[in-house]
Amino acid sequence: MSTKIEFVALKKISREEFMELAQDGMRELFDLEQYKVLDGAKGDEVTHFVYDTGTHDCYLIDLRTSYELLAAYYCGGDKQTVLASLNKIAASVE
Repeated sequence: MSTKIEFVALKKISREEFMELAQDGMRELFDLEQYKVLDGAKGDEVTHFVYDTGTHDCYLIDLRTSYELLAAYYCGGDKQTVLASLNKIAASVE
């Protein structure tokens, strides 16, 4: 049942897009080095993000990617592997 997940962003979004998608609230799920993994709510819809505090770029990610990042971070995963996954997400779109 184990399938390899590709750590990619759905797209890079602007600050305005982020604010629109998170207008009913935002939660910081974890941070690692320059990255923050967040979710935001708009009505009943929850959207997931990776925010790079160094470049101020924000990347939209899907629920599966967010879950895999959280599981790796909080369930004994190697932080360097999590960081490598975050770097892959940031490098996946321009």
